[in-house]
Amino acid sequence: MATDNVSTRRLLLRPLSEADAEGLLAAVKSSQEELKRRLRWAGAGTGLTEERDFIAASAAAMAEGDRIVLGVFEARSEELVGVASLDRRLSSEPEQARFTIWIRSDKTGKGLATEVGRAIIEIAFKKLACHRLFVRLDPANRGFRRVVKKIGFKYEGCLRDGKRINGRWVDQECWGLLKTEWKK
Repeated sequence: MATDNVSTRRLLLRPLSEADAEGLLAAVKSSQEELKRRLRWAGAGTGLTEERDFIAASAAAMAEGDRIVLGVFEARSEELVGVASLDRRLSSEPEQARFTIWIRSDKTGKGLATEVGRAIIEIAFKKLACHRLFVRLDPANRGFRRVVKKIGFKYEGCLRDGKRINGRWVDQECWGLLKTEWKK
């Protein structure tokens, strides 16, 4: 799954490179408390080596064609403010992809995730010919829930104790968006 750089009104989405490792580490560190409640890897801590490994693994998955991972950069400052991805490895159907967005904590509440989400949906449905996108989110993540609702995802149910994160079981809300429901 390859993609070109994508520009929105305020953002640039592009594949991460090794040169982005320090910016990614700074973004992760600024959001560590928030991230460790929702992501397994964040509870263990992270460093420059882990960020370089993540970037290399993302590039390899993109080369294999089953995942897109894009850094989210502010267009004016070129600061890395998050990561967005589409992942076909998590579904048995190649026309389905898991959709994720993460925006650093100090940049949330400004509509950036909504802007990124709309761009990622367009990539999925126009360029990749996806039929369905899906999201799994922690019910306590009200901000991301607002974003997925705003960009058209429909609530599909809840997996009770669906994921173990840093020693605790959390529910996972299931949200989906079909290409036929997408409002271009």
